[in-house]
Amino acid sequence: MCKYLIHYFSGTGNTYHMVKTIESQLISRGFEVGLLNIEKDKIRKLSDYEFHIFCFPVYGFGTPSIMLKYILKLKASVECKAAVLCTSAGAEGQSLSHVKYILDKRGFRVFLTDMVIYTYNFTQILSPQSKEVEEKVFKHAEIRIMEITKRIINNEESFKKLNTIALAVSWAVFIMFINLGRRILGKTFIADDTCIGCGRCEKVCPAKVISMHNGKPKWSSNCESCQRCINTCPQKSIQLSVIKLTIFLISELAPILIIMDINKYMHHLSILVNIILYFVMFAVGTFIANLLISIMERLCIFKKILNISYTKGYRRNTAKGFNIK
Repeated sequence: MCKYLIHYFSGTGNTYHMVKTIESQLISRGFEVGLLNIEKDKIRKLSDYEFHIFCFPVYGFGTPSIMLKYILKLKASVECKAAVLCTSAGAEGQSLSHVKYILDKRGFRVFLTDMVIYTYNFTQILSPQSKEVEEKVFKHAEIRIMEITKRIINNEESFKKLNTIALAVSWAVFIMFINLGRRILGKTFIADDTCIGCGRCEKVCPAKVISMHNGKPKWSSNCESCQRCINTCPQKSIQLSVIKLTIFLISELAPILIIMDINKYMHHLSILVNIILYFVMFAVGTFIANLLISIMERLCIFKKILNISYTKGYRRNTAKGFNIK
């Protein structure tokens, strides 16, 4: 009997739903299945399983950093067959090819990569889709997963690929997102006046970037941008701070405007010099933005201003059956 091990990370439950659907399909066909939640489960002996399935959501056209760090720790002593599956609201970016490359280097033989479309839960920016839309999308997702599972069982080789231009663009977006975007977005979270200081957000954060200060959560700069905190807060207290976001956007755009102005008067600056200038000014701008926000958070006069948000009326959403304790 073939044994399958599903390695997975799920931010708000879409990937978890996919994993449970795959598990039920494999079990119904008589296979033994193990589930490994990379957030809390210990790495198992890889050679005990003939097949490995890696499942994760797509963030910023790429693979979550928590999943990449996990995969880089693995090393197959004997060749293990593997499939790579991601969930996305529409585009997998470079995630599948990236993970396939890493796993191939770690001793696995990846024979299948694919993506399943789910609803988006990027509540920090967009209000999640309605329950009616979600139900339709999930039903379609289940059909897709059943078809993919059959191909996995039959050991059919197939790879979902992007064209060269789309791959290059997605790599550029992903590099910016994983090194900068997710960190800034994490710092723009706030807990409004409805927060009761229950600490649930701190407990469920997979990146462990939330800590409680004076009964309120505070985010550090290594946010995964999984949206779990904003979607699972029992009081719906977690919001996007418009003021914080504005401050960070200014810190990003200001260096570009300054460099454009400098180039008006100094026409012989090379591209390399311009790039160095930008990163130096960007680092300084980010430091000043963080310092300014830190000062504002300490002064009562600014607390109401920092709480200005447009996400208060947004629907919160996690996939059915997804419970984080």
